[in-house]
Amino acid sequence: MGAGCGGGGKGAAGVAPVERAAAAPGAAVIEAVFVLESGGTAPEDTVVVVPAGRGRVILVRRGAPDNSLFARIAIPPDSARADTIRVTVRPRPGVYGIDLESDRPLPAGVTLTISYALHFVAPAGARDRYGSDLGFERALYLGRVSADRQVVFLPTTRPGSDLLVATIPGVGRYLVSAPKEPR
Repeated sequence: MGAGCGGGGKGAAGVAPVERAAAAPGAAVIEAVFVLESGGTAPEDTVVVVPAGRGRVILVRRGAPDNSLFARIAIPPDSARADTIRVTVRPRPGVYGIDLESDRPLPAGVTLTISYALHFVAPAGARDRYGSDLGFERALYLGRVSADRQVVFLPTTRPGSDLLVATIPGVGRYLVSAPKEPR
């Protein structure tokens, strides 16, 4: 799909309203979820050093020709921290997802934003299950993949069309996905 799916309507000022975090569905094994696929040029791995006691916003962009935003990781300042943190972001090939790694624990309150405005590809079966690309798009959440291959859906907000935001519990694999079965 060349353009975004248009997840949210625009308000009077032309700005998409922020939706409250929806109650996330229960966890599901990875085979029981649809993972949002991605076309186009894949983003490259990103490594950032966060100075002691400071926060950082990490922007992960796709390569040329569009250089569009793929992910945004906001790490809040932690005044109690006296050491730096090395953070690595590895985009997952062919899907909207990342592996987030760090050499030290991340502070509480890290937020992950995924932008799927370009290169949205509904996986096989998602249109049948949700009736359309828009129906599938409305069912998307950010989810964390656990060691036992469970996708734990996180309370997710939509601050604008084609954006998903969640506060994440720490390092791990995160995917944009929707349950295959009704909740």
